[in-house]
Amino acid sequence: MMRRIQIRKLFLMLTFLLVLTCFMIHHRVFYAPSLLMTPKEESDMMYMYVKYSANFPNKRLDIASENHPRSHLKRFVHEVDCQQIIDGEEEYISVANTTMSERNYTFPTDTEMGDLAQNCEKFLEVYNYEYFFVSPEELGFPIAYTILTYKDAVQTEKLLRVIYRPHNFYCIHVDQSSDNTLLYAMKSIAKCLPNVFIASKLEDVIYAGFSRLQADLNCMSDLLNNTDVKWRYVINLPSQAFPLKTNSEIIKILTIYNGTNSIESVYDHNAIYRFNKTYVVKNGKLKSTEKKKDPPPYNITVGKGSAYGVFSRDFVNYSINDHKAQGILKWLEDTYSPDETFWATLVFNKHLNVQGVNYRGVPNRKLWIPVSTTWQGPGEVCHGKYVHDICVFGLGDLNKLVSEKELFVNKFYHDYQPLALQCMEEWMYNKTINTIPLQTYYYRNLIKSVLH
Repeated sequence: MMRRIQIRKLFLMLTFLLVLTCFMIHHRVFYAPSLLMTPKEESDMMYMYVKYSANFPNKRLDIASENHPRSHLKRFVHEVDCQQIIDGEEEYISVANTTMSERNYTFPTDTEMGDLAQNCEKFLEVYNYEYFFVSPEELGFPIAYTILTYKDAVQTEKLLRVIYRPHNFYCIHVDQSSDNTLLYAMKSIAKCLPNVFIASKLEDVIYAGFSRLQADLNCMSDLLNNTDVKWRYVINLPSQAFPLKTNSEIIKILTIYNGTNSIESVYDHNAIYRFNKTYVVKNGKLKSTEKKKDPPPYNITVGKGSAYGVFSRDFVNYSINDHKAQGILKWLEDTYSPDETFWATLVFNKHLNVQGVNYRGVPNRKLWIPVSTTWQGPGEVCHGKYVHDICVFGLGDLNKLVSEKELFVNKFYHDYQPLALQCMEEWMYNKTINTIPLQTYYYRNLIKSVLH
């Protein structure tokens, strides 16, 4: 009798272990030494891995495309098969565009977003900020973001959600001239997430004016002085951007960069008009005074580049606190689009001894990997539409975008060809969960070819 009881106990234990093993394999607990984190428990770094899902407005379908079966592929967009769109199936993309054009899409207003976030528990549940796929490598490499927004809380939240991790930091600058409902929405969302905050000083951002650069600097100063964790890099983004790399992939790439900045910087003779005369703001627009500007200080050459970059912590500290950097910033205040010259000038002039400028000779544009943008011009293809000469991407652009080497892409509109952004959300979710190994050869070879 005793022997039968022991055999029965052993059988039950084996059955339990078998069921547990099947459960863990199904949920990929064994896949990697990864961690489960929640915003409410960010200080406790002891978790196990479980998958997380972002909240999508469409019905969730756990069905792999018949032509693209994948063991962990999840579908959240039920109107179309995003995988065929990502794969560039032209006939299917045409059908999908027709499907999209026949439907009217509605999105939450800024006020509705703010009202929902008044109840943090409900907001975190609805938008699924509760579970995150985070590896120990990511935990040991915190990064920070600045996000500049001037409209559409729903779009800003989409970007925040896809890049959000409880151990990173996020500063959101809301344009001072934006509708009050946007500030209400973003403040409400920020109070629900302990590592997200609104910039302490808000600017009235004027196109090509100094206030655009000042908005980023305000956030960077807050991140540098008001956060306890020493983040390694800061990445500045517009709210219409979207990641092309997962947080894990970004960390792997920045580990290769090892303190080197990724800032675009060239000398452009055609850009001299931007800083050889002074500019002032009149009636909300930047106007030239036609007055000649004094030469720049410290024997510098004014560089030209992007407003967006990947900045090391030491570089940010130099930009904000070094007296020469502040002198250059002051000189640029009355120039055209200083957001595209300040960063570029600091890295172009090696005699300034700026931190994170480790390359040989003049800056190499190949090192610039923050944001991919399609500008209107010969040979460029945009399947969406151009706004201010920049492509707002549509469904037909996704196949090209997913193979880009940059970390982010600019730009999407959540309410223009909305399935394009929703398919990118689905793609990024699956990329995060399946953790396909990043091919780092391109980035390693890039660094090796340009650094000392």
